[in-house]
Amino acid sequence: MEGGANHHRRVAQACDACKRRKVRCNGEQRCQQCDHLNLKCIYTPAGRRVRKNAAERGTVIESYRRSTGSAYSPTSPVSLAPAPTSPTIIATPAHTPSTLPSTPSVSIHPNLSFFLDLVPAYLLCVYPVNPVVSEAEIRACIHQIDADRDAASFVYAFAAVTINLTRTDSIQSAPDVRDQISALLSRSFEFRTTMVFESQPTVLKLMGSIFIEICLMALRKFNLAFFYLREAISMVHMLRIENVGDMAALDLSERARRQRAYWECFIHERFSALSDYKPICLDPLPNMPEHDPSISPAVEHGWNHIIQTFVLVDKEFVTFWIGDRSHVTPEWIERKHRQLEDDQWQMEVSALSAMQQADLIITRQWLRTLTWQMAMSNTLLSSSPQSESLSLTLPLRLSSQLRQFLGHMSHDAISIHGSGILSKLFEITDTIADVVIHLPQASREETLQRVDDILFLKRFIFSFPRIEVKHKQFLGQKFEKMKEVYPEMAEIDMLVNSPLST
Repeated sequence: MEGGANHHRRVAQACDACKRRKVRCNGEQRCQQCDHLNLKCIYTPAGRRVRKNAAERGTVIESYRRSTGSAYSPTSPVSLAPAPTSPTIIATPAHTPSTLPSTPSVSIHPNLSFFLDLVPAYLLCVYPVNPVVSEAEIRACIHQIDADRDAASFVYAFAAVTINLTRTDSIQSAPDVRDQISALLSRSFEFRTTMVFESQPTVLKLMGSIFIEICLMALRKFNLAFFYLREAISMVHMLRIENVGDMAALDLSERARRQRAYWECFIHERFSALSDYKPICLDPLPNMPEHDPSISPAVEHGWNHIIQTFVLVDKEFVTFWIGDRSHVTPEWIERKHRQLEDDQWQMEVSALSAMQQADLIITRQWLRTLTWQMAMSNTLLSSSPQSESLSLTLPLRLSSQLRQFLGHMSHDAISIHGSGILSKLFEITDTIADVVIHLPQASREETLQRVDDILFLKRFIFSFPRIEVKHKQFLGQKFEKMKEVYPEMAEIDMLVNSPLST
């Protein structure tokens, strides 16, 4: 009897694995249950435990085994393996957090403060150009991270995209940033649930896919990024956002939010088609998102202008760009340039924030450059055209306009948009350089002005650490070519070899 009483004695504290499985623990340094199941035996201090709902023992064992390693080893550390642990300095615009907090060492997830401290940066840098998931929803997901796998997956994607868009240094040349984003994405993948027979997507899951896609683009994982973009588009169709009848059953705020999510996918798909020659499947919605009083007018107006810009990239535009351009006509080129250079639009955009202006104006100049390239490839341009939109030298005017705009724009307002906006600036500058090289009929003064404009753009682009190495190499080759084309102009040699700093 005495031995039986000892067998059932209560221990001061059960180990983590026994507590999660709700089984009896003998309280030994390595308890009998963990020894039998070959699990790590960890005793978390009482003040740091998190109470969890009951679950089937087999599921808990497998979850615990994954989080602590496949098997116990005497040399294994006693702490779980959380997300990135080292503090990271963020170079951000004013009023965003300057550091990322350290991650605690004994939890499946980082301390909630790791995520909560990113919310202000999200609202400043991510939400205005992705206005779907609100601050309240972000905070709710953070507090549900232990109870809801999809919430956890979204929170990691939110953290990854916020760090991605608030770090101005190059992800390719800053291993700490690249590794942190990669680790956060890996955790997002780990907690992401699959769609099964009765599954229904949510807007949060959709936006999690979009955030993952943005980060994968920054990591140069373009094919995988396209996969997650298409996953988000599939969820758009499953949510039947394009169906007016289904949307009418929702309240105004939720309906408008889903419409903004649809347009988010539309914009990303159009950019993917133009930058990476990917096919498209989404049609534009017949109307802009409904007015939603729950978001600020500044965010709403800026977002609507982004939509209006990408609506101009219709199916015909994409078909011409990635396919047969033989049907491009002078009339189509002129019409597209008129749409992209609208005086009323420019007046409205001037009232937006610097961050919104940078995105819109550079995107429009980029689209005008692509339109010019299509006209060039179909030999529709002339040195003395009836319309300026068909002029061989149109990119030179665009460079002058862009220089004037960028001269008053802060680096923060541009870098906040990530690598995509730098790719647009490179495409514009590269095209302008080609015009200077291949159209040398201008006067000496005009040629020097052209080269000076290009060098301004070069210095501006090179001042961003995120600029791709191959883009630097391409532009370097173009400037060397300029020196060959104008060997008698010593000023060009001095300009080309001048320091990158302005």
